[in-house]
Amino acid sequence: MLIFVLSITYVGFVACKVHTLYYNKVRPKRKSTIKYGETGDEIIEKYWVTISSDRGSNESTASRTTPRNPSPTVPQSRDMVNILSGLNMRKLTSGSSSGSSSEITPLLNGSQEGPCYAYSSRNRDDDGELEDSLSTVRSMDDTIQKRSKLNNILNIVKQVFLSAVMIFCVVSLSFLKVRDDNWNSIAITRGKPVRDVSLYKEKIHLRAKGPFLPGEYYDVSQDFVIFSVAKINMNGTYEDVSKKWRLLLAPNTQDFEVDSKIKEHDFYLDLDEKSDSKAYQVTISTNKRRDYVSMSVDVSVRPKLAVGHIIMALCVLIGLYILIIFELVHRTLAAMIGATVAISCLAVVGERPSLMEVLTWMDVETLCLLFGMMVLVSILCETGFFDYVAVLTYKLARGQIWALITGLCLVTAILSAFLDNVTTILLMSAVAIRLCEAMNIDPKHMLIAMVIFSNIGGAMTPIGDPPNIIIISNKKIQTAGIGFGDFTIHMLPAVVLCLAGAYVFLRLIYKDMSTLRFTDPPEVVEVKHEIEVWKKAFNSLSGYSRDEDTVRAILHRKISVLETLLRKKLYDAKISEDDYRASLKELTNAFKLKNTTLLLKSGIIIGIVIIFFFLESIPELNLSIGWIAILGAIFLLVLGDFDELESILSRVEWSTLLFFGALFVVMEALSRLDLVWYIVNMTQDAINGVDESHRLLVAIVLVLWISALSSSFIDNIPFTTVMVQVVADIADNEEMKLPIKPLVFALALGACLGGNGTLIGASANVVTAGLSEQHGYRFSFYDFFRVGFPVMILTTAISTAYLLFCHVWLGWNY
Repeated sequence: MLIFVLSITYVGFVACKVHTLYYNKVRPKRKSTIKYGETGDEIIEKYWVTISSDRGSNESTASRTTPRNPSPTVPQSRDMVNILSGLNMRKLTSGSSSGSSSEITPLLNGSQEGPCYAYSSRNRDDDGELEDSLSTVRSMDDTIQKRSKLNNILNIVKQVFLSAVMIFCVVSLSFLKVRDDNWNSIAITRGKPVRDVSLYKEKIHLRAKGPFLPGEYYDVSQDFVIFSVAKINMNGTYEDVSKKWRLLLAPNTQDFEVDSKIKEHDFYLDLDEKSDSKAYQVTISTNKRRDYVSMSVDVSVRPKLAVGHIIMALCVLIGLYILIIFELVHRTLAAMIGATVAISCLAVVGERPSLMEVLTWMDVETLCLLFGMMVLVSILCETGFFDYVAVLTYKLARGQIWALITGLCLVTAILSAFLDNVTTILLMSAVAIRLCEAMNIDPKHMLIAMVIFSNIGGAMTPIGDPPNIIIISNKKIQTAGIGFGDFTIHMLPAVVLCLAGAYVFLRLIYKDMSTLRFTDPPEVVEVKHEIEVWKKAFNSLSGYSRDEDTVRAILHRKISVLETLLRKKLYDAKISEDDYRASLKELTNAFKLKNTTLLLKSGIIIGIVIIFFFLESIPELNLSIGWIAILGAIFLLVLGDFDELESILSRVEWSTLLFFGALFVVMEALSRLDLVWYIVNMTQDAINGVDESHRLLVAIVLVLWISALSSSFIDNIPFTTVMVQVVADIADNEEMKLPIKPLVFALALGACLGGNGTLIGASANVVTAGLSEQHGYRFSFYDFFRVGFPVMILTTAISTAYLLFCHVWLGWNY
């Protein structure tokens, strides 16, 4: 019932929001700079046209009259001319006949030259026309007030709904206990297996805690603990009904000690209703020849298909996307709300995790990588390096926009093949923003194109994207002979074709070069951007002390001055038909290296960090990419010897880090609510139901497209983690007789290309949005979706054709 009520509320809320979008965005409106709540009389008062006549003069003069009560919110007078279009308009020219009335009226663009528009008052019929125009203005004022009231009502509805959701979370987390861990301590030895509790459910969730090693340490130990599920027959015998789950044991030597690790696994059973057996047991054994193996196990059961759990997961996912797509709240707050609701849903179904367990759901490696690289890039910005590179790139491209876009996108794609996508974007975005500012291009278009190419290029190698690392680390895939070289050779042609297709698509949608530029004149954009920067600085101060209050007052005064300047720019701005392009000499004088000593230190440290990224896969190097980034950031902070550390840390995108942390929690909770498993299970059932002659074709198409579409809307890391096991199981299934390589490449392409579908489809997308917003160039979920989703569809279609041609028609399955 609770889920039903929440679903109906979601639908109603979406309907209200669509209604608002229709009136505010879809429905055509007349352009106006009228302030909300401003009456028609106030508008006329500000733009009143005084009429003066100089009888006997052969010339008519027009001059601008200062409003009696000027409003700082109305930037241009040309909009008022449009509002008063009902009047009898005529052009005043400098050679009018004698006796003609002259008028004083606001001039277009603040110019005193050229024609201007006014109305004639020589006959009384104009009074009626003026009244009609005043009525039109007042009716527009009523419409504005109604829309303002509607927005206020919808805002109240939003707050009430979100408050109700939070009350549900508070109540559920207050009265529902954390799931109890029923750990059973056991000791096993070879030839004496342990049979745990009897059970009769389709899904068995097993957790084991003991001295286990990761799978890549097969050269260290050959001892395993083996878990399986056995059916208890009527005659008392046991029959294995599941595949065996093996865990590698640490060797029992003094020079090799490991802490206890918790491993989890799910067994899915096909219960036979006709079978006489009514119970199953978990069998635990080992191949270790000497001594006993001590460990703890926790077994829980549930139905194979928990419809209520899946509905809850879908509601959480849909609600999260509604908050982000319609920008009802900031995406970081939306992710935090989604994480809280997801944990509350787990509590409702009796699977509430502890706080320490929730913290383990966050990918600490990714968060450390993000933080470390953000600090490194922030310090590098202090040297003026990115400004210098922007000028150099501008010179090489000779100021051609598409030459810049092509060069930056190709460099980003190539770097992403060998570096992490997030690292590549952090290094390249600053250069792109500087170039766009120099050429009067809206940076959001360039950044979206770059992150799309980054996601595509990352699919080329096993180390280019996290899903590829997960895939290539699987032991069964390694056993099949898929290494770095084989993976790259198979993926390279597909990536090149996808890059070409994406580039052609971008050329088509940006065929009109004006769409790449700012809609406002360059000087207006510059002032707006400066206002955003000062506002961000103003909001960053807490006001806890007298000094901070003083600084806030100074910043507030500065913002007011800039807003006044902006209104003047808007009034005086005259958009030229010529493209705005700063000369190379001006750029060279403006963008210079600021601190060569710090640049040398930064270059050395960042170079070492990148080298260690390449060497991270060496077993002897016990440093992960997260540790490498953190150590590099701390080392550079020490060498930089900064007096004010806050200036560096303030550039770290803390909201982005918090968004990632909350998103990791959401995705893990959805996985525990069986949403990911349900998608994977449907894929496997669909492949099983196809004729053997077409099974490979269907398997490639399903794995590729389901991976791409799923990775667009849920994080591709947990999905790939589950899906790679399914691909390995399909390849092991002797009845299907499917080669593993085509399915592996289909999964890799789908998971990487699917990240282009939505703003939260890949980590690099979120980082790009955060960096763009930090520099004052915010783009929305829809701005990314309108470009990224068609590119995702196009590149996935190209990959489908490539995989079918190579692996079905040519049979390149070796």
